[in-house]
Amino acid sequence: MSAALTTQGGAACPACGARARARIELDDFRLFGCDACGCWSSDAAARGARTSFEPDAYFANADADLGRWEDLLRRTAAEGAAPRRLLDVGCGRGAFLRFTARREPGSVRAGIEPDAERARDARDADPAATIAVGTVAAALGGLPGPFDLITLWDVFEHLEDPGAALAALGGRLAPGGLLFVQTIHENSVVPRLARALHAATAGRWSGPARRTHEPHHLVFFSRRGLRTLADRAGLRIRAQWFDRLARTRMDGHPALTAATAALLAAEVALGGGLFVNLLLERAPREARPAEPARG
Repeated sequence: MSAALTTQGGAACPACGARARARIELDDFRLFGCDACGCWSSDAAARGARTSFEPDAYFANADADLGRWEDLLRRTAAEGAAPRRLLDVGCGRGAFLRFTARREPGSVRAGIEPDAERARDARDADPAATIAVGTVAAALGGLPGPFDLITLWDVFEHLEDPGAALAALGGRLAPGGLLFVQTIHENSVVPRLARALHAATAGRWSGPARRTHEPHHLVFFSRRGLRTLADRAGLRIRAQWFDRLARTRMDGHPALTAATAALLAAEVALGGGLFVNLLLERAPREARPAEPARG
């Protein structure tokens, strides 16, 4: 993408590159909506905005995702992709890597984590894993590969340029390898309701919109935007499903977390969800979109 992205202070949608419009002002940052692909994005990083709370419960209750981890390995096994060589991007303190070590003891494991303290904890927890500190662009080249499985658990929405990261990671897939992305689905009922409340009150009730679009999240994806990103990275969607955030990983007043959990459970029962999950594979060369003309 030639134009500066909204996440970098410009006006280009980080998913499709079309011009996005600033639609919601939240004091120290703005939310942009893209009419072309339906994604939303934030200029919080470019403006130095800080999150209004530390997601302590999220990091303290990583094992609440055990069912998701087991489900992913079942799905990849069904697709014939055992994680003999695994890369976990945004590995945090290494919880998923430790789980994989127990399930696949002969696997070669690697992780990328931008926070040095969390990376150190991940190394201590799984000394056999190679943990690199930094961004995807800075760390990927120094890791062993190619990989049978690359995972991004709750990471994609944190990236300023998700398209560049997806293309780089796709290039490190082994033949038959799979790339898993779990990210926020912006058309889920919770973020849609928060945006609607902001619009209905002319911005006077901005708390819900800020809480569902905190500055540590930069891009909020639609399914169309994710398909566009996959196509441009030379990947195709092999499987897609929805999920919700466990209440034990929510911060906030118990009444609020209970209500949110009930709403998200109902949404999953109806076939949607706050999280969209994708299994991506390399697209056959003849199926990849043509490179745009230059000049």
